[in-house]
Amino acid sequence: MSVRHLKVSIISLTCCAGCVSSFLDAGDALAEVLSQDFEVTYSPTFIDLKEIPEVDLAIVEGGVRTEADEKLIREVRAKSRILVALGICATHGGITSLGNISSLKTLLEKEYSLIETSNLPELKDLMYPLCNFVDVDYYVPGCPPMPMLIVHTIKSIANGKSPPRHQSVVCTECHRKIVPAKVERLYGIYEKEANRELCLVSQGFVCLGSLTREGCGAPCPRSGFTCFGCRGPADSLLYRTRDLYAFLIKVISTRTGIPQQKVKEELYQNPFIFHTFIFSKFERFKARERVI
Repeated sequence: MSVRHLKVSIISLTCCAGCVSSFLDAGDALAEVLSQDFEVTYSPTFIDLKEIPEVDLAIVEGGVRTEADEKLIREVRAKSRILVALGICATHGGITSLGNISSLKTLLEKEYSLIETSNLPELKDLMYPLCNFVDVDYYVPGCPPMPMLIVHTIKSIANGKSPPRHQSVVCTECHRKIVPAKVERLYGIYEKEANRELCLVSQGFVCLGSLTREGCGAPCPRSGFTCFGCRGPADSLLYRTRDLYAFLIKVISTRTGIPQQKVKEELYQNPFIFHTFIFSKFERFKARERVI
């Protein structure tokens, strides 16, 4: 039976607000959902309400970087029946967790050397995803998640159903032809013009579509830009103790003909290639069926 008029809160922790912006980009589809299924009772972006109310559904973007973030997410969890982690920062750590490669002391000295740090929010040692602190009912990764993916997820929740899951990799949605090739080296996406028909990896570009969870529709590789992994690892990689670099090296070597050692050397020159694959603790993914 359909569940109607759920009370909803929309929360932002440490983030760029891109996920809520993507939510709004759903346009008429979002307006339909809001008119039929939801009543937004708390959202600092839209509503001037100071106290967090009890709700049926909390949609939370961003990760936990400050003590205030942790306090807020614990309160939100206590006051919501269902909690959805929206976007790669909330689900995995994401691009904001690049700071985790340096100590907090180093970050403060480098970025705030001319500012009185006592005026900053009290920072945690690392950037964490939500489920390091609270139970999460559904994870919707993406940087940001595609608008219709967000809408389909919350519509399923409104109807009392589990949202449809995406378990395979972006390559299954890309439809470029995967062929073995012979290239001399790896290329940046702007170094040469890409063939519109062939797999980007086969052309020597570093594309993470073979590792990344599908569900986005592959808009980046379809348009000629490499997948940078914003949906996080697919099931085949997330739940195995597999070295992501080793897997990618093998894929690239097979498709390009470049020896694995040379691929490894070139990839290691770019330590940020997996910036959206950064994790804190794997034990938080206790229920794989909740990753949308």
